[in-house]
Amino acid sequence: MAIDQTIELASLRFDGERFDGHALDVECTQELIAYRDLVLECAKSLWRGKYPDRARLPKGFGEGFRLQFNRLEDGSALVPLQRVRAPLEQGELELSDEFDEAVALIDQAIAAANADDLLPSGLPSNVIPLFRNFGKTLRESEVLFTRARGAANEAAYTDRARKRLANWVEATYEDVVDVVGEVRMANVGPGRFSVQVQSGDVSVLVDGKYSPADEAKVLDALHEHQTARLRVRGVGEFSTSDRTLKRFARVDHVDLAPAEEPTYDETVAPIWEQLGAIGRSAPDGAWEAVPKDLSVRIDEVVYGSAEGRQ
Repeated sequence: MAIDQTIELASLRFDGERFDGHALDVECTQELIAYRDLVLECAKSLWRGKYPDRARLPKGFGEGFRLQFNRLEDGSALVPLQRVRAPLEQGELELSDEFDEAVALIDQAIAAANADDLLPSGLPSNVIPLFRNFGKTLRESEVLFTRARGAANEAAYTDRARKRLANWVEATYEDVVDVVGEVRMANVGPGRFSVQVQSGDVSVLVDGKYSPADEAKVLDALHEHQTARLRVRGVGEFSTSDRTLKRFARVDHVDLAPAEEPTYDETVAPIWEQLGAIGRSAPDGAWEAVPKDLSVRIDEVVYGSAEGRQ
């Protein structure tokens, strides 16, 4: 039986008078659990963002994520966190995955909060509320430094950063929506679906619930997603920061729509101008050969008989 291996994932360093001599109060071990939850939920959201057409996470994705530490190092109380995972197959390279991306994003979010900067765009919004549980055992003067594997610098989770992240839940508002998009996922039982739509300048995946009466149209749009689109009308929830559509708060009606709507090109000249240009391009005298009564003798001129070709 293959023995699991451990690899470094990140480190947490507790800084403050309490942690002199690299001692760690028992209550502070709760921060390790809160950090693990942050990493796991962030990794799940990152995976879903990469594979929006897959309804479920890979088997064992969450249950198989284990973190452990076996020592405290100098530098106040430094906790090296190791990820426990199945051994690599012979010749298999150790590549970074969503968990490595998650710890790096958490570092970036903490650094941004401490500097009163914008959060990293890649940080999933559903992860932000979890910061409320991270740092709860720390005192105002204490700092928890995080560092992802391979990172050059630590991120300082100060009292300022903790308060900013704990209160930084994105504000939203609701408004009427009438959008057309590609159905990327639909569940028959719960009546949930995800639609890829254009919101402002970006393409976003929007979730919502549909009624049993709309099930046939939703599933048809999913099955024929290469050629069919779904028009959704109802109420949407938007971000106040960039006005991006976040979800369908209520779906009132859905309709099938073609994948590509005909577009109007304003740069193309009107048909009457095109006809005029064609007429002006004819050689001199060409129009004199056209009968003056062509409109009433069209069958005779074109088909050779007044009755026209039968």
